[in-house]
Amino acid sequence: MRALRERIEYAGLAASAWFVARLPFGVLRPLASVLGSLVYRLDLRGRTVALENIEAAFPGKFSKSRKSQIARGSYITFARTMFELFWAPNMDEKFFGRHVVFEGWDRDYVRKDPQRPAIYACFHFGNFEWLALAGAYSISPGPVIAQRFKNPLLGPVFDHLRTSTGNQVIPQERAMIRMLKYLKDGGKFGMLCDLNLDPREGSVLIDCFGGLLASVTQTHAALAQRTGAAIVPVECRPGPSGKYRIIHHAPIECPADASPRDIVQRCWNALEPAVHDHPECWLWSYKHWRYKPETGSSRYPFYANRSKRFDKLISQWNTGKT
Repeated sequence: MRALRERIEYAGLAASAWFVARLPFGVLRPLASVLGSLVYRLDLRGRTVALENIEAAFPGKFSKSRKSQIARGSYITFARTMFELFWAPNMDEKFFGRHVVFEGWDRDYVRKDPQRPAIYACFHFGNFEWLALAGAYSISPGPVIAQRFKNPLLGPVFDHLRTSTGNQVIPQERAMIRMLKYLKDGGKFGMLCDLNLDPREGSVLIDCFGGLLASVTQTHAALAQRTGAAIVPVECRPGPSGKYRIIHHAPIECPADASPRDIVQRCWNALEPAVHDHPECWLWSYKHWRYKPETGSSRYPFYANRSKRFDKLISQWNTGKT
């Protein structure tokens, strides 16, 4: 039964990608609005997580109707991101020139020191998939780490889409070593930095949304410190004209003697304001706070659990502050 289910999932995904790629680009956003709204209504579990997350991040700030509006907008944003990823085989440099406005210092940075390695760190915010797709033209083609799905048949479909503008897929196995070598050779690549990790996975603790503690990856800080790369916080948010704004924030320097936790916190601080400005663009249905502290835990969502290793991270964090 499992093998049959996996084949059905693969057939559905492949057919959807094939169909969407043949639609006019202009219909994708209205279609995403309809489908995202529908899934929001049907996905009780994800909707509950999203609403809890919004209240945790912005306690008492929004009315019930406004929280629902933000959560529904988040579903629409994600649907739009997936549709526009499915459309990726049609995209070229001229396409991005018409649909993307680049802001920030990045072009000067690349022009002044094109051999300097860089890690472009982003959230699951706006059209995060376009950051890599457009980056293949605006910066340079780079590696994309193959995502591991429960259904292994799905991976090749997404790999094909994410490399359609010239990026290359590398397997997750030994990815850290491959990234290290790539950066030492002056390479540049992007990664998501808002994934919530088990404290046993070498994560660090950060403070987000004014008091919520989260266990997140420190991979970008570790790689940057070992290679001399700069970390560039970057986001792709929708603009009022219908174009996306790809915004490159000031680079975060990562000296070898710096605390990885401090580097990760500074990166988070650079990107969090975008969530305050456009909360509907963040992926609220993701469980961002899987762990909670022993004290002061009433603000955390219902799914957050206690963990001794998380408490250990908190102890280390408090010691570092003093």
